[in-house]
Amino acid sequence: MTAQRPAIRVACVEDDPLFQVLLKKLLVPERGFDLLGVFKNAEQAMSPLLDAKPEVVLLDVGLPGWTGIDCLCVLGVNMPTTAFVMLTGENAPQQVFAALKAGACGYLLKTAPTEHLLDGVRAASSGGGPLSPEISRMVISSFHEKITTGKVRVPGITPREAELLNLFVQGMSAKEAAFEMKISYETVRDYLKTIYQKLNARSRTEAVLKFIQLQQKAAALN
Repeated sequence: MTAQRPAIRVACVEDDPLFQVLLKKLLVPERGFDLLGVFKNAEQAMSPLLDAKPEVVLLDVGLPGWTGIDCLCVLGVNMPTTAFVMLTGENAPQQVFAALKAGACGYLLKTAPTEHLLDGVRAASSGGGPLSPEISRMVISSFHEKITTGKVRVPGITPREAELLNLFVQGMSAKEAAFEMKISYETVRDYLKTIYQKLNARSRTEAVLKFIQLQQKAAALN
């Protein structure tokens, strides 16, 4: 009999009462989650989160008082093993990039299907970088004019690693990339571990953004 995976310890900082109720209904033990708390603002959440150190924290970007990004800047330093996923009702580019730069591993729209939200929490707990499709398209679009589709070599990144990263740039999931490259999902995960070390990245999202930036620098030198 296969051992059941321990429940994912997750906490949420969200000021919308209706969305609070939704999160409490979704993040239940039956779905594999241990909800440690839902807090209405950053000030209320700070001490309990630092004590509990959950695996994943869902942070609303537009919190009253301290914003979600303000909260992330403080908590991220003291909770290096926690994955922070931002929640938002709109895909504002400046907020997205500010959050990712501050250390968020992912960014999800509140309007996304509930199963997508749950998959995002699961992915974050496993070291992934969940992005809503709309957010992913916006990130790619923001870099579109400067991206040279994989033809610029990034020092230290092998051709196969670059191929994988470019598939992520296109918005593919790890499983889709594995199918495209004709390799196993486990091999993709092995590639990602190596890529994280080379790029000093904590998540797939951060690795992709750093790869794009390195492509831009390499292109500028050519």
